[in-house]
Amino acid sequence: MKKMRIPLLVVLGVGIIGIIFGSFFDLQISSAIANAHSGLGITLSAIGETLGFAAVALMGGGLVAFGLKKDHQIAYRVLFFVLAAACLIVSILYTKGAWFGVNGFSWVGVNENVGYAIVIVPELAAMVGGYFLFRNVSNKNMWIVWCCVVIMLTLALVGVISTVKDIMRRPRFRIIEEYGVEFHNWWQPCKNYLQIMSEKGILSSDHFKSYPSGHSAEISMLIVAATFFPLADKKFEKYQMPAFYIACGCAAVVMFARILAAAHFLSDVSWGMSIMIFLSFVLNEILIRVKAVHLKE
Repeated sequence: MKKMRIPLLVVLGVGIIGIIFGSFFDLQISSAIANAHSGLGITLSAIGETLGFAAVALMGGGLVAFGLKKDHQIAYRVLFFVLAAACLIVSILYTKGAWFGVNGFSWVGVNENVGYAIVIVPELAAMVGGYFLFRNVSNKNMWIVWCCVVIMLTLALVGVISTVKDIMRRPRFRIIEEYGVEFHNWWQPCKNYLQIMSEKGILSSDHFKSYPSGHSAEISMLIVAATFFPLADKKFEKYQMPAFYIACGCAAVVMFARILAAAHFLSDVSWGMSIMIFLSFVLNEILIRVKAVHLKE
């Protein structure tokens, strides 16, 4: 756990640099490369969200493996199964709209519920994979880590990101370009967004949820997985840093894709990732001090 301090701080530092740079050049960058109908940007965004929540489903598979064992009291085993079901359900519900919802290929006229057919298979596969990956791990208290991760992800996605989106209501670049809505910096709340929607004929309030980026936080869940999941067994440690680097690469691609798809500005995606990484760093510091979850030699 201690060896993950520097990698997490480096990634957080990159996010802060993105926030600072975006604070000056958000509009210029998006004006140069963003396109609301970017097939590449939307496809990469949808794949990224699916992959991010696959980490949650993977954790659900691990909880199933722990629930099937008789090492714990029945109350704990029930808790494991409930959390596992929640992990799978959330991973499917959150991602189904990524393909044909307002942030996906909405203009093709396909019902966003068709997205279920796309995301159910990979999310189920991730859960099954998690079961086989974690069914024989040596850390019997790994369930504590997973419970902490669930709490942290809920705090990040619901407690922080969704709340800030609802407060700030920053217009996305796609409606700035299409409807002539005024550009707002990330620190400037758009308090009259309902009036703008009425005057411009904008139907979805999601167009006023640019800051911070949910997709960037969600793909960063792969970084969370690379940070905490190796605590399950010593045999995973040699894969931790390669997995961490790959997760960072995936996050960078999806963050770029969100800008390309005119859904977010540079500062938005940098904030989304930074929030997730900061909370991961805090959780890592907490778990360092919880000896019950440490791997024993």
